[in-house]
Amino acid sequence: MKESSYDGRRKFMKTVLKSKKIFTPDGFVDGYLTINNGVIESIDTSSSETDVMDVGDKMVLPGIIDVHNHGFGGWSVTDDIDEDVVRGYAKSLTTIGITSVLPTAKEEAFEAIANVMDEDYVGAKMPGIHSEGPFWARGGENSVNENYPAPDVDETKRLIDVAKGKMVYMAIAPEVPGAYDVIRYLNSQNILVAACHTRAMSEDVFKAMKEVKIDAVTHLGNGMQGIHHRNAGSLGSFLLSDGLYYEIITDLNHLCKEMIQIMLKLQPYQKFMLISDSNYMAGMPVGRYMRYGREMRMTEEGLIKDTNGRICGSGKYVLYNMKMMVNEVGVPFDQVVEMASLIPARFLSIDDKTGSLEVGKQADIMVIDDDYNCKYTFVDGKLAFDASKDKLEINPEAYKNKLD
Repeated sequence: MKESSYDGRRKFMKTVLKSKKIFTPDGFVDGYLTINNGVIESIDTSSSETDVMDVGDKMVLPGIIDVHNHGFGGWSVTDDIDEDVVRGYAKSLTTIGITSVLPTAKEEAFEAIANVMDEDYVGAKMPGIHSEGPFWARGGENSVNENYPAPDVDETKRLIDVAKGKMVYMAIAPEVPGAYDVIRYLNSQNILVAACHTRAMSEDVFKAMKEVKIDAVTHLGNGMQGIHHRNAGSLGSFLLSDGLYYEIITDLNHLCKEMIQIMLKLQPYQKFMLISDSNYMAGMPVGRYMRYGREMRMTEEGLIKDTNGRICGSGKYVLYNMKMMVNEVGVPFDQVVEMASLIPARFLSIDDKTGSLEVGKQADIMVIDDDYNCKYTFVDGKLAFDASKDKLEINPEAYKNKLD
């Protein structure tokens, strides 16, 4: 079986993938996908090449683009970390089909992430940094009142500087005094804005949508006021608003399948992005962990809760969430693939380069079996993960946080 070769400058030799199920915008193709110099050169039903990588009836799909990811496999981007941790994080994500990720990080990690972004490393690409906060206002089920900094433009400028200009996405509670000024500044810097962790009720959402430009909603349905028959809350009001993209976590711990079905009846699927919202515990053994000064427990289903009963991110990942969407929620496979790849690429304005398998686009590809296990991952044409030889390298430091 042929592997693509790499000369150290993101230039690659030719690789030909043969599969009965190459997923294109026009549906599955039984044939050959040729990668040359990091891009997709052709997708044909026949090939004159004799040296091919035959994956049989495994599905060849565009790689996942996860715009909301705090960690995986013991690698966390919410701590004061060094570049080695960032590299380990990026490499770990290729084991679950992720070819691009926005590290959803704390400012302590911004500099290390920015530094690695400028390197030629092996792992998921990082188109930018995602800052979820810090200007929050907790709202929703099992909310714990905490003191968050008030929105401040000067503080926002400082955070952008710490990120070395690589911040592309910031989430903020839009109803908090001062939020509009911050949002307008982010708009002026071409940084995408999401509404997140908000106590906003219906009237607050509709007012914000008139006053400022909000691009997306962070993990729709979570960390916000739900729908009530006398007030549609944040959730209902966001779903009734136009011009938004919606992050959704479809592990069926964060949202029930019926709520996902309701969401998809109110807005077209092209507005939804599958995210993981995973933290460092995802990919780790189940059990109790002590981190960030609090105890958290992860179950086999990937449900992570602290001792207050609040969900703290996910122990699953987008590839698993795709499986849940198809097998449990009943969403068509082609729509689910778009939600995991093309739609987030469109949100980030990189869909001309990646997000679908088309001639001329970057060869960001995952190969999976029918049970949604990742077998191979290509990033810019480089074979970054081969399940027959590679395995997830868990950060050994993370085991120190395990209580049982």
